[in-house]
Amino acid sequence: MARDFLIILALIFANGLFAGAEIALLSVRKTRITEYARRGDRRGLAVQALRNQPERFLATVQIGLTVIGTAAAAFGGHSIAQSLEPTMRDIGMGEYAGTAGFVFVIAMISFFELVLGELVPKSLALRYSDSYSFVAARPVLFLSQAMRPLVWFVTGASNVVLRLFGDRTTFTESRLSKDELQQLVEEAAKTGSVDPRASEIASRALGFGEVTVAEVMVPRSRVVAIRRGAPNDELQRVILEEGHSRMPVYDGSVDNIVGYVVARDVLALAWEQGLIVLEDILRPAYKVGDGTRALDLLREMQRRRVQMAVVTDDGGGLAGLVTIEDLVEELVGDIFSEDDVPVAFFTREPGGTSLVQGWAPVRKVNRELDVDLPVGRDRTTIAGLCMSLAQAIPQAGERLTTEDGTVLEIVEASPRRVRKVRIHPVPHPEGEVSTMTTTGSGHV
Repeated sequence: MARDFLIILALIFANGLFAGAEIALLSVRKTRITEYARRGDRRGLAVQALRNQPERFLATVQIGLTVIGTAAAAFGGHSIAQSLEPTMRDIGMGEYAGTAGFVFVIAMISFFELVLGELVPKSLALRYSDSYSFVAARPVLFLSQAMRPLVWFVTGASNVVLRLFGDRTTFTESRLSKDELQQLVEEAAKTGSVDPRASEIASRALGFGEVTVAEVMVPRSRVVAIRRGAPNDELQRVILEEGHSRMPVYDGSVDNIVGYVVARDVLALAWEQGLIVLEDILRPAYKVGDGTRALDLLREMQRRRVQMAVVTDDGGGLAGLVTIEDLVEELVGDIFSEDDVPVAFFTREPGGTSLVQGWAPVRKVNRELDVDLPVGRDRTTIAGLCMSLAQAIPQAGERLTTEDGTVLEIVEASPRRVRKVRIHPVPHPEGEVSTMTTTGSGHV
């Protein structure tokens, strides 16, 4: 029986090698792979080949895990269970001795396979992903090539069944999703292998692709613009009082933005000539729709080398403004210059409620207050969310409830605008309340 037990233990260790190889090859640093592959190192080239075709090696690993696990259970149930039957009879199992021995063997194999074949090797693979992947890469690559016909057969058989459901498989489903990647980043921060601040930036970056311009822009109600043809004293006063480095210029109505001026151009012109002619320093406005993805806009602004974009609504009117700084802040948090005065957009109150300004972005409120308010094209600010829920401009005293049960109490409102809202969050499952505090800037 000792020999049978050693065989099962060897199969469990083989299972652990496959499980660890999967985690190590997925989590190894790309820079490390590139460095070794550039030197012509066979291990680095093997890792690179597997990473370039993850479907093949994931299928190989999955087949290996399934075959080894099944073999261990079948061998144990056939050999060790029979050896244990007399012992079970001796302890009073009687006619159930065979069944009891079989159950005991399966429980024992499951325990060792879970600990030695899954948890331990995966933990070691995460901690030593570079070394583990370089050791396992060439054997796994060899197996993936040798098992190519089997992978093709299994994939084909799966497709035959999945065709009934209008689906197919290429083992791509085994790759990590965005949510799984975000969870890995958060776990890495908790264990100390990744700096918490870097983890936060990575988490924001993973969600940045779904953010629209409307969610990060400075809304129309907070835009400060200069009218075309404004006299010098008005122009200089607005530039100095507002302190923005760039300001839009409108003609007739704020919905008709014709361009923007840079503060340093205005000051340089005034210093040299004493007379400011806006037409001489007016730069063309770059306009985008409020449904544009923030990531696409960031790339386009980098390509065009512009620092500010005018956001328009469906009717072509002004919806807001967005700058490179607004987009970068969505990734790294608020950025303040030496002259910026932080503006608090919420105040915590006793009892867990928070008093929030109507202009506060819903995304920032969710992040800082640990709530889950719905975000959408017409729900980019707290005021917009309240108006969307009420299908009108709510008045002071009204209470609105979101889908998750969060209550928004209108504290201050005018006939045209929601100014302050009290948020009554849904009680936290663990009874904890976030204690994070922050401030936001309302710059353009």
